[in-house]
Amino acid sequence: MNIWIVTTGNSDVQLKHDYDKSKWQKRYRDIRSQLSNHLFEPSRPKNARTEEPYILPARVMGMVYSSALDDETYQNLHFPLLDTFTKGLQGKNRPDKIFVILTNQENVFSTKDQTDYKCPYWQDTCTLEPILEKYFQKVFPQLKFNDDIKPLELKPESKEQGLDNWEKCLILVQREISGLPINKSAKIYVSHQAGTPAISSAVQFASLAKFDKQVKFLVSNEYEQGNPIHIPSSNYLKGIKLQEAQALLERYDYSGVQEILTNIWQNREEPLNHDEQKINELLTIAISWNRAKFEDFAKARGKIAEERIQKWWWTGYEAAYLAVVRLEQGNTVDALFHSFRAVEGLIRYKAGSTTEGIANLIPKILPNWQSNRDMEIFKEHTTKQRNILFHRLSGLKEQELFEAWNTSNKDRENWKKSILNCLNFICGEKFTSLKKASLMHDVEQELQTSISSYELKI
Repeated sequence: MNIWIVTTGNSDVQLKHDYDKSKWQKRYRDIRSQLSNHLFEPSRPKNARTEEPYILPARVMGMVYSSALDDETYQNLHFPLLDTFTKGLQGKNRPDKIFVILTNQENVFSTKDQTDYKCPYWQDTCTLEPILEKYFQKVFPQLKFNDDIKPLELKPESKEQGLDNWEKCLILVQREISGLPINKSAKIYVSHQAGTPAISSAVQFASLAKFDKQVKFLVSNEYEQGNPIHIPSSNYLKGIKLQEAQALLERYDYSGVQEILTNIWQNREEPLNHDEQKINELLTIAISWNRAKFEDFAKARGKIAEERIQKWWWTGYEAAYLAVVRLEQGNTVDALFHSFRAVEGLIRYKAGSTTEGIANLIPKILPNWQSNRDMEIFKEHTTKQRNILFHRLSGLKEQELFEAWNTSNKDRENWKKSILNCLNFICGEKFTSLKKASLMHDVEQELQTSISSYELKI
């Protein structure tokens, strides 16, 4: 069985260039009182070609033409997008059932809203139902309306649920699609191009979530009208998965990104191409860094890291940036641990092998420690807070982290500046940010660029 789910939009039904203007005007006059007295006129772009059709808001088109739709009147109508789709649904692809998604926002827009002729209310497609019924029955005469051809109306209940609201729109679409009586052996074609962007995305997501690999998307070819493109659901799923990977990348979840991509790549026969190999290698490197295995990370980076790892202090800046990442991930305990570890580690490196406490070591290896305000705070305050907080079993609030460093304004930026100032003071360096001081920053940028580029290619 073949199923076709198709959205409808404001330009799906148009008037041919040579439509009967006198009949249009008569019909329009008959219902003008229902149109908030707007003067709706068929229009087309300036400098349009002679044969280019005219358009009207969908609700108006339906109200004017649906009441008495004889064959002569029907001949005035043009269906550009539907004609493209139905051309691709012939022969073995011919649908046995069609579900037509219509829109009706009468509960969203008040009578006052409707006095604006640009109000989305006028672009609703619900009044096109009789026209679409006639169209589908002419193209697929074996199908019967309400039996084989069924309208699915998206009708929000309030202004907050309008069809431009992505979250609410998804709920409405899922409600309609989830109840469709479709068996698991059916082939499902989905055309989602018409309607608002929120509807289009909702139909994509809901159909994939409900029917998975049964779905094949049927889209219009922008450059070659009349020739639809069939896109397997796997391509859409890849796109959705890559968007999910991008979101995980922003949260520094490199293991999660690698898991998603491995699932995408595992069911195919061909080996990873050059771009995929690069992404996988970068993720492996990033995972090492995220686990604080800085030596393994630098070794994997090869020549890129050679100059930096000659510096005795380089791991201190990596640990400090890892503290920043942990705070971004909401892990305040690890943020405290790595931030303290970064400074403590460099101090101990400069001292040589000793078990003496950090507070006592600072004056010995940094005689001018009191000249740096952040170093003074670290010695007199942070070292004490570190021991108190590390031996506490309960969680750690973000403000407690900042208070442990006694940062001014108690915010993230000042906390990062305090750590950076301590490290620069110990090492004699002049880095302007922890991110720029870390080798990981370049890996992050390479991953972002590589995955974004890869997403565009699939």
